[in-house]
Amino acid sequence: MASIQNVSSTLTSSEPISPSSSATVIHTVTVGKGSHQFIPDILTASVGDVVKFEFFPLIHSVVRAQYGYPCIPYEDVLEGQEGFFSGLFPVSEIASNPPNWNLTINDTNPVFFYCSAPGSCINYQMVGVINPNSSTSISVQKRLAKHSDYMLQPGEGFPSEASASLSSVIPVSSDWISPSSNTASTGATSPDSLTSGDKLAPATIAAR
Repeated sequence: MASIQNVSSTLTSSEPISPSSSATVIHTVTVGKGSHQFIPDILTASVGDVVKFEFFPLIHSVVRAQYGYPCIPYEDVLEGQEGFFSGLFPVSEIASNPPNWNLTINDTNPVFFYCSAPGSCINYQMVGVINPNSSTSISVQKRLAKHSDYMLQPGEGFPSEASASLSSVIPVSSDWISPSSNTASTGATSPDSLTSGDKLAPATIAAR
């Protein structure tokens, strides 16, 4: 099986960010606005920047994933590490000020994420990345999502039919993991020690 990039992260809580904080750069990502997509799905951010996820109907979320395992929570792939989870946001209508969740960037490693709403990750390849590098490709991550057998919510156990080895979750050929010569399409890259913060219930998560 091809080697998967193992990047540990520091995650801490973030309070709601005020637009008046001139020193803070805020990157807005819409979640499910008119389609099962993160827009943009590739983002470049610097340390200290905040990624603001805005949620649209009907229900969506943001879950950290490991590169090569697009529809599985990060902490289920890398033992001893903790990812982030926005929680599921049920939204009944499009609002001028949609519900949102903030993620603060603390370092410059690639961070992949997916939507854990039913069908989003596998059927629609609803994944994204912050600060990809030459060793990663969102097109590969989406291709792997399309061929995943199942998707997990954070805290959800593996299905009984799943192998004890995560190698059953994705194809084992190195061709599936290695980025192609044409990497990601838009946006670019930069952190991974992150601050995850739900506006309503921020929680502190630290890498172990």
